[in-house]
Amino acid sequence: MKALQLVLAGVLFSACAFAGVVDEPALAEGVAVTHVSGSSVLKVYYSSGQTEDVKIAILNKKNKVIFSETIKKASGFLRPYNLSGLDAGTYTVVVEHGNSFQKEQFTYSAGRIEKLINIMRLPEEGKYLLSVKSKASDVVNVNVYDRDNKLIHSQSHDVKDDFAEVLNLKAINQFTIEISDSQGVLKTLRN
Repeated sequence: MKALQLVLAGVLFSACAFAGVVDEPALAEGVAVTHVSGSSVLKVYYSSGQTEDVKIAILNKKNKVIFSETIKKASGFLRPYNLSGLDAGTYTVVVEHGNSFQKEQFTYSAGRIEKLINIMRLPEEGKYLLSVKSKASDVVNVNVYDRDNKLIHSQSHDVKDDFAEVLNLKAINQFTIEISDSQGVLKTLRN
């Protein structure tokens, strides 16, 4: 019994000794801009191997600067920007660092969400429940694509308030369901 405890203690000691060696992942460098449709928050992610001043500017569709700031001596940050005071439209974020810059365009839509869309897998194999709750009348398009991105099913529905439909996709192994309205693509599900 003591010999077994001694062997286990040796294994534990070896594991602890080797656990101290950690492979450091390579530092990802670059800029990322994210904006979730319907949200009033824009996020700018920045990471660099060097410490430098970073200038961030937000431009309207006429390329007029509506906001700018400089972050001094940064090697990485996450910066949120509140867009709630802006009109709906297309904007551009410009991030300048060192001798380079990056532009990202995004669309901001002020106001409340007018439609809620849900696609839920049902217990029966290959069946999905699509439900739409809308405050305004609109046409909702349902497109289903196969694995080669070829359209295999398309329907349009006049939605006045609420709408629900069961999609039967038993015979299709890989597919993409795309839901859109008059404003564009609202939701996509890939299987």
